[in-house]
Amino acid sequence: MTSCFFYIAVEFQSLTFYIIATFNRNSEFSTEAGLKYFIFGALISCFLLFGLFLIYLNFGLTSFELLFSLASTEQDSFLFFGLLFLFIVLLFKIGAAPFHLWVCDVYDGSMLNVTMFFAALPKIIMFSILIKLFFSSLFDFHVILKTLLLFASLLSITIGTFSAIYQKRIKRLFAYSAIAHTVFILLGFISNSAESSKATIAYILIYALMTILLFSLLILASISTNNNPKYLANWTSFGSKNYLFAISFTLILFSIAGIPPLAGFFSKFFVLLTAVSNGYYFSSFYIIFISSIACFYYIRLIKMFFFTKFSKNSFWLANSAKKNTDGILALLMFFNLAFFFKTWIRLTFCNCYCF
Repeated sequence: MTSCFFYIAVEFQSLTFYIIATFNRNSEFSTEAGLKYFIFGALISCFLLFGLFLIYLNFGLTSFELLFSLASTEQDSFLFFGLLFLFIVLLFKIGAAPFHLWVCDVYDGSMLNVTMFFAALPKIIMFSILIKLFFSSLFDFHVILKTLLLFASLLSITIGTFSAIYQKRIKRLFAYSAIAHTVFILLGFISNSAESSKATIAYILIYALMTILLFSLLILASISTNNNPKYLANWTSFGSKNYLFAISFTLILFSIAGIPPLAGFFSKFFVLLTAVSNGYYFSSFYIIFISSIACFYYIRLIKMFFFTKFSKNSFWLANSAKKNTDGILALLMFFNLAFFFKTWIRLTFCNCYCF
């Protein structure tokens, strides 16, 4: 991989994101979200160019493989700051703290289908780039980069968890939840082993699936009623209106929160297992502790579904009399959960963790 190809790939991806963030032309919130994302993205592109400039200034190479084979014998400040700017850009693109300021505004201002796209697919792309760089080209610089990644991961779960507790809008709640979940993928890179890379890839795929299912339920709720349920108060007493839909939503929330025996629990469990096996005891304990606190805002939303009285702000989603859309979606959700659960256990214990 060359630095020119890396820059072009990142910028072409960002260009499409700027466009789809402002796709709803009639909404001032969508325009604001796209404008903020464009300004932050333009600034971070300067960081990327400056970091690549520092690396090229010292070695005169654009290939990462050749560059780091030469740089493994000598360490200098140009290379360090070049790598620092490079990873700042990657942390910004995945929405990790302290470069997370764009995430909440873009999630909240964009349409639901665009938010689903932002929450799931770009993470797969950027983390694939991280895997390529971290486990091949930058393998010799693990000691230097793990401190930055460890700081960003612990700060992400702290800011994301405690900020989500005070949110009243549902998309901002899941935006901070997405910031908090970046800790598990960054922790896989910090562990820097073959087992951690497999656990990280599996976590990315399972989290992307859970995110798509979650926003699919939100999209279904928004198109099935005239009132768009933007606030948490709109979901009060929802379980009494459409019980199957509420149960489906609850299981997705439990899976994202990491409640066993759902797929989200095992994806988090094996990432933490690789971290503990590589000696990151304090970080793993801290992540488990903060993740337990994060269950609060998921359980609070479930409490609104089933145990909160009906209010005037609540919306009504009838039991789908047209085409049983919510029933079909619920069956697909159960199938996907069961499929990933069975496949993840079989592959993990047979191929990865036979100690």
